[in-house]
Amino acid sequence: MKGKTAVLGIDVQNDFTQPAGALFVNGADADVRRMATFIEEYGSSIDYVALTLDSHQPIHIANQHYWQDKEGYPPALFTVVYAADVEAGKWMPQFNEDLALEYLQDLEGKGEVCTIWPAHCIQGSKGWAINEILIKALYSWSINEGVNYDLFYKGMHQATEHYSIFKAVVEYEDSEETKLNEKLLSKLEQFDNILIMGEAADYCVANSLNDMLEVAPHLAERIIILTDCCSWINPENERAIIMYDKARERGVRFATSDQFRD
Repeated sequence: MKGKTAVLGIDVQNDFTQPAGALFVNGADADVRRMATFIEEYGSSIDYVALTLDSHQPIHIANQHYWQDKEGYPPALFTVVYAADVEAGKWMPQFNEDLALEYLQDLEGKGEVCTIWPAHCIQGSKGWAINEILIKALYSWSINEGVNYDLFYKGMHQATEHYSIFKAVVEYEDSEETKLNEKLLSKLEQFDNILIMGEAADYCVANSLNDMLEVAPHLAERIIILTDCCSWINPENERAIIMYDKARERGVRFATSDQFRD
């Protein structure tokens, strides 16, 4: 690799990458092994590593207990809660009632929806932690290269999803944590190559890539997505497919770790 190289590892956490995890992404366990091997093989050429952590509290708008129907029952997992449902009284928010409807309206205006996920990446839990296989590889890399890796957190605001590390799906004026992550962006600006890996390809990876290109389109030709270090929740996710197609048109490259070696 010519020039300075950064690795952006997105949400390589136990809840996504362990088969027993709350929101295991099929194939993510194998992804992590390839990530670790990649870092072990190319560590001397990697100048910087940033890891993101999905970081929720128990109260979160995409969790079941945030909503109830008229009988007091929560929505089933993977239910989509629409603004029209709330207006019709089908679902009622149990927290942040003043924000919920407007949030759903803003969300749908962006082409997104509010999906009810299994409670995952609860701060302080085992599921929240970075996968140990990756950490072991990074531990050796840190010692060998004499540098630290950085951690960046997202998803702490109760009333918005935060798939992208760069900003929440819906930003709030009074909440800095939902706004553009200028610290990470300015850090990545310093590198000639930005290698992206992590989970899930059709949610947090795709949205992070999309937001990065939206605010810093000149980075496109520096970015390489390591495709065998990312897995999809839904391989037919049309919104994510469109994001990746646009990224390719802008010059983002896609390669497996084996292709990268070749």
